[in-house]
Amino acid sequence: MNNVAWWCSSTGQVWTWRYTPFLGVWAVATALIGGYVLAHRRAGRALDRSRFRLWCLGVLALFVVSEWPIGQLGVGYLATLGIARYIVYSFVAAPLLLVGVPTWLLDRWLPWGSRRQQVVSSLTRWPNALLIFNLVLFGTHVPVVVDTLKTSQLGSFGIDVLHLFAGLVWWWPALRREPDRNAIHEPLRAFYLFASSVLMFVPAAFLTFNPLPLYGLYELAPPLWLGFDAIQDQQAAGIVMNVVGGFVLWGIIATLFMRWAKEQERTDAVTRRERSRRTIEAIRAAEAEADTAQPTGQ
Repeated sequence: MNNVAWWCSSTGQVWTWRYTPFLGVWAVATALIGGYVLAHRRAGRALDRSRFRLWCLGVLALFVVSEWPIGQLGVGYLATLGIARYIVYSFVAAPLLLVGVPTWLLDRWLPWGSRRQQVVSSLTRWPNALLIFNLVLFGTHVPVVVDTLKTSQLGSFGIDVLHLFAGLVWWWPALRREPDRNAIHEPLRAFYLFASSVLMFVPAAFLTFNPLPLYGLYELAPPLWLGFDAIQDQQAAGIVMNVVGGFVLWGIIATLFMRWAKEQERTDAVTRRERSRRTIEAIRAAEAEADTAQPTGQ
């Protein structure tokens, strides 16, 4: 079949609605789900349905924005969909995959003291993770990088891998709960996520307010039926990164903060009950001691 490819890339061809399956996308999705199930079977563990559902949703998010037509349109025709793909990789698929991994499986994949564990531990310390995420964010949206790499299947695949990798590293300290694996909590977690949401506005502003097309790839792409030019597409891409990306990120921040607030409320309630119980016990002990010390009548 002539309309089969390994991964989505810019082809410079006039867009048609002829389905083009990307075999690499199917292979990666199958490997992620199959590997997850196989790891449980080898360990003799039953699948946790809630975690497995999250893992599958993460894989599905990757699949939808990498397969035809979104993958092809986002890589070679519309900067707006290109940015949307980045948002899904970084802010949807990455956190879903990360929370879908149970602690025991993480320990199995990254045995404590192993070289793999040491490398991951170094990458996921929150200052390093923040730096890596933003370096990838800025680096993979530089015009020369986009115009060079997205014209080949291997280059486009490399950018997608970088986006997913940076997303996993960045979300790790914010979503993992194991204290010995670089987990962070409020108020540091709120600052950590907020810092990235602010930095994301920088490339979004360049896309939105630049009067000239930044990417030759999208400027020279065969025109579509949507009726807007490369400048309007670029401005829409900046708005998507700024508004949609910010909305998704702030939604997650709000969810995590409310969950933390509820946990704190429960902890405070338990502490208050324990304090009240001890106070009552102390009062009763004092009353009993006073009754014992009181002299009996003749």
